[in-house]
Amino acid sequence: MKKRRDIIIGMGILGLVFCINACSKKSDNKNNNTQINQNLKAGNDEILVPGYALGEIPVISLPEMPNLSVTENPGAKITLNMTKKISSVPGITITPVKVENSNIIGGNYSMQIGQNGAGQFSDENKVVQTDGNGAGQYTDEKVTIQRDETGAGQYTNNVTEVNLQVDNNGAGQYVDNKNKISLQVDANGLGMYKDENNEISIVVSDEDTIYNSPNLIIENNNDGSGKYHDKSKNLLIENDGKGKATITYNGKTTEVAAKPVGKPARFQKLKMVPAVPSIEANSLLITLDSGVFFDVDKYNLRPKAEEILKNLAVILKEANIKSFEVDGHTDSDASDEHNKVLSENRANSVKAFLASQGVNANITTHGYGESKPIASNNTPEGKQKNRRVEIIIPTI
Repeated sequence: MKKRRDIIIGMGILGLVFCINACSKKSDNKNNNTQINQNLKAGNDEILVPGYALGEIPVISLPEMPNLSVTENPGAKITLNMTKKISSVPGITITPVKVENSNIIGGNYSMQIGQNGAGQFSDENKVVQTDGNGAGQYTDEKVTIQRDETGAGQYTNNVTEVNLQVDNNGAGQYVDNKNKISLQVDANGLGMYKDENNEISIVVSDEDTIYNSPNLIIENNNDGSGKYHDKSKNLLIENDGKGKATITYNGKTTEVAAKPVGKPARFQKLKMVPAVPSIEANSLLITLDSGVFFDVDKYNLRPKAEEILKNLAVILKEANIKSFEVDGHTDSDASDEHNKVLSENRANSVKAFLASQGVNANITTHGYGESKPIASNNTPEGKQKNRRVEIIIPTI
């Protein structure tokens, strides 16, 4: 009897111990969950995405391509479409030029130009072929552009190490080799962005958009679900897209109500290749061959020269030119003083004749003598080019 009583007492003690342990574990779990819930209710920053409510995941922000435009001066474009008529006059050549501080900017270049800046230009540092509306080819010491009328084409910058290749639907590839950034996009906005220096990648597909960096992974799915994994905080948020989110923080998990993730973004289409600049010019340079217009060492106009200038006068009046400049130039034969006086007299002869033909514009004259050669004075051919009268007509 005593033995039976001891057994019953022992079983009672074991049961009590088991109950105490079970209650203790239940209490511990309750305390843990209570602590998590207290943290959640308190809005602990450690378990929140900055700027978002509890359990919410941000829509991934996508980068855009920077502006690559080639700087140009709209005020320097040719606006006077008169080149065809003037260049048809025998004994006259015409060149669009840029004039700054009374100096003709150009040097060893060639240029053909039409209306609105269309045409061709080339010198030692630049080649331009353009329709005046942005299409064409452009090359200088820094930039190469090949572009059609839709904006599709290629762009390369040797200084910034940027390359762009884009189709007319906005698809293509942008690469910044200096900063190790690349962006590849198709016509639907799908593609990939990489920032190698910061170890960041963004992939946009039909199903989802995923952001990946060393400490942060964000996933936006088309069904409203997504993930946010901040490795530096040991924080994982999994949103089911149906009103709930599971938050795991430092190995402890709880479930909260949360709005679905917003619709995943898609890449914007690539910007079109920068427009090819219009030919930069602000004046027309009309060159009169002194060999045709004057006898040697004389400034009286030849009869043939008068016929040429009559034709030119008609065009200047039709174009309603308000002002222009006439400049005389010589080769290096004779003295500086003699050449300066000769060039002044030749410029004044041209001015006087044009005025006699009814050209009422404000005409200024200069005689530069041999000081502004355009060719070598060491050859007969060069001297012939330097013996000239130039008429500079502003076109804007």
